[in-house]
Amino acid sequence: DQLAECRWTNEIAGEVHAQAARETGLAVGTKVTTGTADASAEALSAGVMSPGDMMIMYGSSIFIIHVVEKLVKDKRLWAGPYMFKGTYSLAAGMSCSGTLIRWFRDNFAQDIVQKAQAEGLNPYAAMTALAEGIPPGSDGLVVLPYFSGERTPINDPMAKGMVYGLNLLHTRGHVYKAILEGIGYGIRQHMEIFEELGVDTRKIMAVGGGVKNAVWLQAVSDICGKTQQYPQVESGAAYGDAMLAALAVGHYPDLETLSRLVRMKGKSVPEMSNHEVYRPLARKYRDLYLATSKIMHEP
Repeated sequence: DQLAECRWTNEIAGEVHAQAARETGLAVGTKVTTGTADASAEALSAGVMSPGDMMIMYGSSIFIIHVVEKLVKDKRLWAGPYMFKGTYSLAAGMSCSGTLIRWFRDNFAQDIVQKAQAEGLNPYAAMTALAEGIPPGSDGLVVLPYFSGERTPINDPMAKGMVYGLNLLHTRGHVYKAILEGIGYGIRQHMEIFEELGVDTRKIMAVGGGVKNAVWLQAVSDICGKTQQYPQVESGAAYGDAMLAALAVGHYPDLETLSRLVRMKGKSVPEMSNHEVYRPLARKYRDLYLATSKIMHEP
């Protein structure tokens, strides 16, 4: 009896009563909608509403939401209802992405950070120069981004990070580019599972701070062989919440009308010659974990 009543995200849960109005300054009678979680709200803000739509969130971790027509269960992924009646989602999450880039920045790029700060520049933008000129595949380097264990698809909290294939010709830039690519190989693993399950992907929306890293976004498109689009409005979950509330109170009549609010800012189109370079390295990424997972679990 202490659990909340289950409702769809765009349903009205109640209204602001007099005491709440006094405490918050909100008007008495203001509608309170059920709402949703932050990742789902961000997906909505990017137009991920209907079966076939996918969101890749480039944040401190990677979060993926793929809207599907029916419930599809697979032990490698998370499955459940989506935000609206008749829709379901397959979701996934990788433990490290932006956090791994920050780890590299703090430990191996402090000179770039200090120079950028002195010049009033964004350190992450300045780091992009490290990857320029590094060829696809980073001359054989493969990074397993399991620096904090891994969630999907291996679901192994004991997994360990790895930089494989180092030789004396590799530079700091190679390692940085390989980190971006390693996260891309993990995203590709999920896309391969979607295809294996027969899930149709109509569009892929990229959101989050990582979208500003053009090198990273292009590497993921090349690795996966998929075009990613990204929206004009970058307010993320807050914007999605506002859209959901507008739908709930009837300001917009349906999802189709709501979807017209979403405008594209740009897209990342795969270079298929690079995709072929990445194909054997993506396989090596998968095989490296399988070959070392027993060692990773040793004390």
